[in-house]
Amino acid sequence: MNDWINQRGRIYWYDQYALNEQATAFAKYDPDRIVGELLETGADVITVYAANQFGVAYYPSDVAPQHPNLSGRDYVGDLVSRLRKHDKKILLYLNWLSSMYPDWRYQPPDEELDSDFEPASWATDQYPVLALKGGMWQTSCLNSPRRDQVKAQVREMCERYRPDALHLDMFFNSDMCVCEFCRPNLERICGTPELTRDVIYTHWPAYMDWRSESTASLFAELHDTLREFDVLAAHNAFMPIYHQAITGLNRGWLPHLDIYVSECFDVFNAAWSDLNATSLTVRWQHAVGKPAWILRTGHPLQYAHWPISKAQWEIYAAACKANGCKVFGPCGVGARPDTTTAPILLENVKHGLDFYMQDADLDKGAESAAKIALVFSWATRRYCPPPPPGVDRWAASFVGWGRLLIEEHLPFDVVSAEDAKLDGYDLVIVPNADCLSDAFCQALEAFDGCVIADGQSSLRDDNGSKQSDFALSDLLGVTHVESIDDAMAIEMDDDAGPVYGPFERVRRKGDAQVVVHGVDVDPAGTVSFPHKQDPLPLGRSEWPVCIGRQRTRYIAFPAGEFYSRHGDEHIGKLMAEVIAGLLPARQIEVDAPRTLEVTLWRQGEDKLIVHLANRTVPWTMATKERQPTEIIPLHEVVIRMPLPFDDPRVSARHAEIEWQLDGDELAIHISRISAYAAMVIERSQ
Repeated sequence: MNDWINQRGRIYWYDQYALNEQATAFAKYDPDRIVGELLETGADVITVYAANQFGVAYYPSDVAPQHPNLSGRDYVGDLVSRLRKHDKKILLYLNWLSSMYPDWRYQPPDEELDSDFEPASWATDQYPVLALKGGMWQTSCLNSPRRDQVKAQVREMCERYRPDALHLDMFFNSDMCVCEFCRPNLERICGTPELTRDVIYTHWPAYMDWRSESTASLFAELHDTLREFDVLAAHNAFMPIYHQAITGLNRGWLPHLDIYVSECFDVFNAAWSDLNATSLTVRWQHAVGKPAWILRTGHPLQYAHWPISKAQWEIYAAACKANGCKVFGPCGVGARPDTTTAPILLENVKHGLDFYMQDADLDKGAESAAKIALVFSWATRRYCPPPPPGVDRWAASFVGWGRLLIEEHLPFDVVSAEDAKLDGYDLVIVPNADCLSDAFCQALEAFDGCVIADGQSSLRDDNGSKQSDFALSDLLGVTHVESIDDAMAIEMDDDAGPVYGPFERVRRKGDAQVVVHGVDVDPAGTVSFPHKQDPLPLGRSEWPVCIGRQRTRYIAFPAGEFYSRHGDEHIGKLMAEVIAGLLPARQIEVDAPRTLEVTLWRQGEDKLIVHLANRTVPWTMATKERQPTEIIPLHEVVIRMPLPFDDPRVSARHAEIEWQLDGDELAIHISRISAYAAMVIERSQ
């Protein structure tokens, strides 16, 4: 019945924002025109705003204020009834943010909140709506009475409109909260009414357990309501790689989500994100076993209601096609407050959706054929010591390894440490995941493939408690001595590569051998400007950088984090060499720039698909500040791989190729690749 959520499709996230005090809001409201524009995009799924970012309804609600400019008209009913006549799937949208009840706002420790609010001209005693300025958010505490409002409104929306799915957006707080609704539980956890940041930090695991359980409970309650009406839960679950655990997102949400909806977080300049973020997000979504839906904000950061380029649509659509995304489309601010949309925005969206739907037949029933697994750990994310904003070292480590694998053209999957499904892989990479369960460590020890771990991996258990040594000590052949954060250097060929940051001092154990030596640095420190680090090498250190056994390697610093932060060539080279030293063989050899992503998928037993997503853009442009407007084509790309079938035939989508057999090897020569191409290798009948 709900097969549509796991098939390739197009979604138009029809954002309809309007300020509380705005004369032009809904001034050109014409439901027939609006629906016509939506149909023109070709989208299969339409998201209709039932309530906006101010908690203001677009229908005559019994539990929320309706926008006065609608004059009682039922915007939601008008659009839903018309779209249903065209067999469109409908998501209804509700935002956690509110422009009522400032006392419900979340209250970070040691901070004073603004209390200067003006009521809107149409505010009432029942609905004390505020005249918030454009772009202003008022975020309610996750434990405030806003929960009951949202639950009541979800039930009302389901009863009236029976949508196919419902989406709660922006259910998060970006910092810890000590408001009156959280305080009783915090005082119980911390044992004191003095709730400073430092006090909460000392009780971090217990605090995070409570925080996670309290947020998951709302989604559980909403899920029960949605089930009554056969409505799917498609809430914004964001992306754990790019959102700190303090926001509230946690593993406890998963049972209450039917669809995992994420946005392309590089558009928000999130820490560690770049043009590879979409690919990592989709792979992560597969790891949690949920249908992967990706939204790309359809406007540049500096202008709402104006489109991103067609080239950008192709970049993101190609990444989604290459990684098995199911539903893809635009979100962000689309329609202007008066309900009109810039024609060029609609044109570019249609281009992106049409491009995405090409080759949909290659997605049906396809499964990843990758032989490398990159481990994501929910426990590490939850119990990671509270960092300064934006400095989640585990996330930087994870992203750095993912980025390196993409750039090395190595197909890989993301797997969850909490699920411990490692069968079928040749190599498992554990990227600075310090909180690992006994079950996962035992699964790694029983795994018959190769293992790479770095940094503090397995130094704590899955409850966040520090251990005296690595739980993976025997497997990796290392014993932990101490952690430092200082300058060091890495022995590389006939020189030493500089590194500055966290480093684990370890000793080799049993038959393990030092693969890469560390190098001591001048204790006098940097000779350059104070803000620059300058580890000046002296001689070989007693502390190794990499220790190995026949099928394992341990790197004594979070290599992925270092690669995320700076993209240092010598760090990437070390990571690639460690992989090459363990992998029995590459699945595929690719002669192409590092900006070409390569993925491998199987359709049944007789078809192998090589997806190629080209992200070669003018890097002289700062892509976080200026839009890519072109994709630079790649020429003379060569792919070599072991023969997948005895007598294959090869065809291509969106590329001209020549292919040949050379003994047990298949070689494919591709003359030109633009945004995307696929090589289809089939068994001859």
